[in-house]
Amino acid sequence: MKKILLINEEKIPHYRTSVYNHLSHYLKKQGYELTVASNGIQDSHRQRICFVHADIPLTFWSIAKTLFILDPDAVIYWVRLRNLYLFPILILLKLLGTKAIYWGHGSDLANQKYVRLKSWANHVEYRLSNALILYGEHLRRHVNIRFSNKIFIANNTLCFDELKQPFGNPSDLLRRYHIATSKNIICMGRMQKRKRLDDLFAAFKILNRDDTGLILVGPDTDGLLGNIQGRNIYKVGPVYGSERLELLSAADIFCLPGAVGLSIVDAFHCGLPFVTEAGDESPEIMYLKDGVNGFIVPRGNIEELKSKLELLLDDSDLRNRLACEAKHEISTNGHIDKMCDGFRRALDFVFHETIRPEHPVS
Repeated sequence: MKKILLINEEKIPHYRTSVYNHLSHYLKKQGYELTVASNGIQDSHRQRICFVHADIPLTFWSIAKTLFILDPDAVIYWVRLRNLYLFPILILLKLLGTKAIYWGHGSDLANQKYVRLKSWANHVEYRLSNALILYGEHLRRHVNIRFSNKIFIANNTLCFDELKQPFGNPSDLLRRYHIATSKNIICMGRMQKRKRLDDLFAAFKILNRDDTGLILVGPDTDGLLGNIQGRNIYKVGPVYGSERLELLSAADIFCLPGAVGLSIVDAFHCGLPFVTEAGDESPEIMYLKDGVNGFIVPRGNIEELKSKLELLLDDSDLRNRLACEAKHEISTNGHIDKMCDGFRRALDFVFHETIRPEHPVS
């Protein structure tokens, strides 16, 4: 049994607990024993932990100590460049002869600050790594072609194994949250400026329908909702676990103008067409097919955003067709086992080099 250490920067996000549970079980069947090292787990998590967890301060010395105690055959790291321990650990792994595997977005140079320095740092990082696991096929463009021979794809997704399904009656659930409208647009996640929620609020205002509500679910981290008032606007606050999926399943459309992230995985799992704006760099935008399982409108075009929402609200056949496609997309390309297989292929490659990286999609 090969020993694998996965370094998760900072605390493990609550949504990653079930992902690591599944990944640990999946890899064990393939002959890999997984340990996840992090500086704790987010307090909001409610799921049981089924993977081996090393709760350590994320410093060079504590990670190095863990390496010498555990003596892993490979280290997978989900660590951004800003963490000062990253390169010393990569050099230590090289000296120890331990395989190093990067996991992430690739070189995200969207922020123009220190582009050359970040590009150079990524180049060194990839050279020191034996394999690269990317969140999605389209992220190859963020990695220099010279490293394409060691790229593997693990579509970033969520795990729903431990969540209660099927859900109860949608009408009963909506009444529980005092939602009185018969049709509902939902937006779930942290309420942040980068998500361009002002565009959603503006589109909903000109939609101006008695039968339609806007359900806002999640913590108001940027203080955006204090001044948002209006007819049929429901501020639910944070909801986690099975309850979030129940609430999604009771709605009709998911709308998030920017920074889509993993919210699209939840939405598609619950069969909601997704409406957003163009220009999103979130890796998970790969799941959205314009006109197939949702719509992408021009950035900042409030009238077009409102029109697509209105179209989906009024055309039940179209909405149901897009909903079916959304479920299909996430049950295939977004299935947790597809993500786990990307990890397995990368591990097989660094130990045996019998599994070759996938060819880029032309």
